[in-house]
Amino acid sequence: MVVTYQQDLAPLAQQLGAMGFEMHPMGADIAADAVLFTSQSARALTAMPAGRGAVLLNVKGMSAAQAAQALRRRAAGPIL
Repeated sequence: MVVTYQQDLAPLAQQLGAMGFEMHPMGADIAADAVLFTSQSARALTAMPAGRGAVLLNVKGMSAAQAAQALRRRAAGPIL
């Protein structure tokens, strides 16, 4: 899965990359399956989506494991 991320999320992106996600900073000229952000939601909306669309995921307060789970589900919901 190709994921773009807000610049200040580089440590989280590195952890997700180690889990097998293809990570790129926001602004990269690449079609993304998902966009991770915490505060730059307007910029996240300008991301280039992949063919089946891109999930916009606010990862504020999430661990890498929680973000990975949300990415695999293509949705963020209550974490039980």
